[in-house]
Amino acid sequence: MGRATPRLDPRIETERLVLRPPDETDLDCIVAEINDFDVVRMLARVPFPYSRGDAEEFLAWSRSSREDLNLVVARDDRAIGCMALADINATREFGYWLGQPHWRQGLASEASRAFLAYCFAELGDVAIRAGAYVDNPTSLRVQEKLGFERAGLSHKHSLARRADVAHIDTVLTRAGFEEATQ
Repeated sequence: MGRATPRLDPRIETERLVLRPPDETDLDCIVAEINDFDVVRMLARVPFPYSRGDAEEFLAWSRSSREDLNLVVARDDRAIGCMALADINATREFGYWLGQPHWRQGLASEASRAFLAYCFAELGDVAIRAGAYVDNPTSLRVQEKLGFERAGLSHKHSLARRADVAHIDTVLTRAGFEEATQ
């Protein structure tokens, strides 16, 4: 039996946010929010500067992937970030970003909690990997609140930094998520 694949077109609503598949109307907002070195330096696979062409490639990839789940995080009908669950080397990997004006408001935790609840409901009892560069303690705190546990230290390449950067690897089980979010 194959691995469960999440439905790739959900609409997830929280108190302040809507998570939904990206579309053409989001491209300018995505570029405006992510074309910020302080945002992309914390991400592995996002270039800097980030152009509209990059956003168009992201949209095309999001629509064509059958294994990955990519949703925009929208507030007041405007894309302010993204959540993703990628199938990388047979491992589910969670990632997210929000534009800098939306930091320190609890939005990353709110969106991540809803996104991961959806993923566990669709995927069943699997482990989800994530992590953060060592100089991103805020993202690690968000992950810890959701039940992620530290699993090791590695180095991951950052396109924006053009370098390998020390990375704290984390893992989340369904049981860990349920315990942390009840």
